[in-house]
Amino acid sequence: MRSPARKQRRQQLVERYVLSRRTMLALIGLVCTPGLENLLVGDTQPSKPRPPANPHIPTLPQKDPLATQQERQQQLLVARQEYQLVFRLPNSVRVATLPPQEVFDVGYNNNRDILAQKVAANQQAFFGSPKPFLTLEDYAAVFKVLPLPDVAKTYMSDTTFALQRLSGPNPMEITNVLALNYTLEEKFGITDEIFQTVLNAARPGGYVSETLNSATQDGSLFVTDYAILGTNTVTAKENRFLTAPIALYFADRSRGGWRLIPIAIQLGQVPNESLLCTPVDGVDWTLAKLITQMADFSVHELVRHLGQTHVVLEPIALATVRELAARHPVNVLLKPHFEFTMAINALGDQVLINPGGFVDIILGSTLESSLNLTNLGVSECFNNFSNFALPNNLRKRGVDDRSVLRDFPYRDDGLLVWDALEDYVSRYVGIYYRSNRDVREDFELQNWLQALRTPISDGGFGIVSLPPRLTNRDQLIDLLTQIIFTAGPQHSAIAWIQYQYMSFIPNMPGAIYRNIPTVKGMVTDSSLTSFLPGVEPTFAQVNLMVGIGTKRDPKAFTDFGVNSFQDPRAIDVLIGLQERLEVVEKQIEKRNKLRLECYPGFLPSRMANSTSG
Repeated sequence: MRSPARKQRRQQLVERYVLSRRTMLALIGLVCTPGLENLLVGDTQPSKPRPPANPHIPTLPQKDPLATQQERQQQLLVARQEYQLVFRLPNSVRVATLPPQEVFDVGYNNNRDILAQKVAANQQAFFGSPKPFLTLEDYAAVFKVLPLPDVAKTYMSDTTFALQRLSGPNPMEITNVLALNYTLEEKFGITDEIFQTVLNAARPGGYVSETLNSATQDGSLFVTDYAILGTNTVTAKENRFLTAPIALYFADRSRGGWRLIPIAIQLGQVPNESLLCTPVDGVDWTLAKLITQMADFSVHELVRHLGQTHVVLEPIALATVRELAARHPVNVLLKPHFEFTMAINALGDQVLINPGGFVDIILGSTLESSLNLTNLGVSECFNNFSNFALPNNLRKRGVDDRSVLRDFPYRDDGLLVWDALEDYVSRYVGIYYRSNRDVREDFELQNWLQALRTPISDGGFGIVSLPPRLTNRDQLIDLLTQIIFTAGPQHSAIAWIQYQYMSFIPNMPGAIYRNIPTVKGMVTDSSLTSFLPGVEPTFAQVNLMVGIGTKRDPKAFTDFGVNSFQDPRAIDVLIGLQERLEVVEKQIEKRNKLRLECYPGFLPSRMANSTSG
């Protein structure tokens, strides 16, 4: 039997091997493996748009003749009849009946069929020679036809665990301790002795001078706090178990390099009562990471993904089609970024968030609780809308300082794309709005804004944090940039990466099936699988990740298909965006060669135009 010191030394050697191996693979360009898009038909590079022979040029309503203004209003009356509203959740609406022009097209459906065939073949192959899940490694047997995700090789590593906070499917949780609305001592039961013991183990032979206070003050401590799972609106399903863990990380900038070191995980929100585990705790630490990954899965899927992209965007799409005439330049700009959003959400209502659907089968909370979490996510966004613009969100979480988090791929690549979109929107807006007065006098635009910001209880769309009026072009540019970024790049970054991390159960289980431990020493390596899903929820999770983790729209980002621009001036601006994104692609590819893990989230060649999957 190995001594604790010997086991600890072995773990350190494994960590070093993982780091050196990843670095070597990155340098030879082999790490950035795709998801399942290589199985599908699709374009990664957009074609250059060309103006049609008889273009329909967008116009501002106040500059149209009275007769044309009346035509526009009549068209909007028809649109409101076609796009009638019903509630999806208490704080968000959906379209009552999906109009024919909103359904999936042939290319999209063909890709859905391809994935469905792969899912069926994979499941059939497993049940041809089923194998019980006696060890964590046994979950790899689920992947008979579908490719085994790379994370299956490294998921036990603390390095992999930490990197998922920065370049995994949910980079939205990591927050600097200095940006929290509480002090670390209020919620986290850790001492300097525990902190320094973990750092000593992570720096063999090194000197540890840091304390919790000094590390906090120099901005080196970060948390992922899943407190939302501990609210009184969240209840576990029978025979499944939930907690609201908090994980603590240290940005180590010693010896000329840097890394994010996991320090401790507290399995609950009550310091000195909830169990605290650290990387020196062996199998208890492994289980604590599994429980934290379960919490991250729930918050990612229900709050960040479903709530703050899918459910948030449909009301904006509905307000746009109901309040802005088809020839309005803002409608023309946004329309490609709403394509298939109502269709995918309607499908989700049928198979995802319904009784017996994927959420019900996979997650640890009751279906009612899961919907409550999504509702909370939507409320958080609608009540603080501008906080979810990427630069603002990074600042709010205290993760914008590159001198501390020296490589945060979600931040660094995302800002490249954000800046490109902001410039694109600015140039587009400048074509039609020649002055701030044009913005103020655009009555369709102001009606759109009022509809968006009016509370749902008063018949609006509930984004109550929007300003009372749009008074200048900068306001409009900021709002449109955020909408487009959320619909396309943001959703792509947190969705198309899901299969790589969330389909392999031991990396990120959807639920925990045994009581959350309150003391150490009660778990063994051989008992870990008893905390994890059995066959039915495992296949439900894999199959769901195939579907919602793969870009099915065959069009490339900025290739708008039937929603392409017709105004030659707007087409020139779009071509300018495409050219800039080609540069962004090369910049990200260059960065990925130097990273421990390739991050494909914001590669323009992997992004979709809309929240369509």
